Amino acid sequence: MVTEEMSVVDHLHELRKRLIIIIAFVSVAAIITYDKVYYLIKILLVPIAKYNLELVYFSLTEGFTTRMEISLFIGVIVTSPVILYQVAAFINPGLTKKEKKFLYKNIFFVSILFFGGLIFGYTLTLPYTLSFLISYGQGYMTPLLSGSTYFNFIGVFCFLTGIMFLIPYLIVLLSKISLLSSSKLKKWRKYVIIFILTLEGLFISNAGLLTCTLIAAPILLLYEISIWIVYFIEKRKEIIK
Repeated sequence: MVTEEMSVVDHLHELRKRLIIIIAFVSVAAIITYDKVYYLIKILLVPIAKYNLELVYFSLTEGFTTRMEISLFIGVIVTSPVILYQVAAFINPGLTKKEKKFLYKNIFFVSILFFGGLIFGYTLTLPYTLSFLISYGQGYMTPLLSGSTYFNFIGVFCFLTGIMFLIPYLIVLLSKISLLSSSKLKKWRKYVIIFILTLEGLFISNAGLLTCTLIAAPILLLYEISIWIVYFIEKRKEIIK
């Protein structure tokens, strides 16, 4: 009984250690970004440059909070490899030697895919999405963009695009080491939907139903495809046995 209690305490100490490291790295990155945020804002305004739109704010604190949100978001993105490593280090004691090797080997590929998804979302998908939404609305309304809504939209859009690139890869990896199964994925489907909709509600609640659907649909579709990939992998294993 004492051993179990000590084990739990040690586990909590390890969790605290990993969280402190993550918070420290994200904070430093966010502080550096905050100082240079205007250069970043110029880059983020490129997708709407041809529309000659000016961003506005509707509350006295919006300018400050928007700058803070951008800095924090970039801090998380830049330090995402560190975050992944700390998560891996936390679950490391519960894995076998083979599983540890497998996990650390794939952190690099996960990071590359995530950053690739961000770049893909910003350079290829985002301009077309913004063009469609702005052009569609201009048919009967004059666009007036809130700065916080615009930057939050870009952040969530690119982040979810990065996640889209990871979903099939991560799910297949976890299924290969028997940490996930198609039945579990089906069971979690409703929670994934709730999570995506909640994330959109927090950051782009003013974007409208169509925009939220355009962002959420590809992710949910990839999740569904991943379920079937894992299902066929399981069936193949059963045949081999």
